[in-house]
Amino acid sequence: MIGAIVVYAWLSLRDPATARASAVSGVETFVQMFTLILASLLIASAIETLLPRDALAGWIGDAAGARGVVLSGLIGGLLPGGPYATYPIIRGVADRGASYPAMLMMLIGYSLIGLGRVPFGLAFFGIEIVVARLVIAVGATVVLSLLVYAVAQTDIGGRVLSFED
Repeated sequence: MIGAIVVYAWLSLRDPATARASAVSGVETFVQMFTLILASLLIASAIETLLPRDALAGWIGDAAGARGVVLSGLIGGLLPGGPYATYPIIRGVADRGASYPAMLMMLIGYSLIGLGRVPFGLAFFGIEIVVARLVIAVGATVVLSLLVYAVAQTDIGGRVLSFED
């Protein structure tokens, strides 16, 4: 915050018109981000109603096993938006009964697959690179999901990869 104040103070002294335009642009960006953050928080809180605990636990809870962990990783890859939008949703799913490995793989799948980044990839790199990235990312997500599940089944992994303190 202090850095932003210093930069805008310096810019205001140097070029007031540019400082004003930059401030307006910053406020517009803040309003857009605030809207997305608010929407994601509302969706995360609505998960309690939208996803009954027993249904969610059956899909990606401890009882779902390796299938649930893989499914979680792939679902994470489909989530749109930045972390400000997806992290509250993933946390809401975890609060509704997802296993720790499933939540971890949702985060990893979101990072690896990132379906929301496909349009940018197409614009900058073309379809061949985007398809190759997605094939590798989906494969890596499945392999990592199985690895995380296997580690969670061990004594040490079970203690580390659980919500228990």
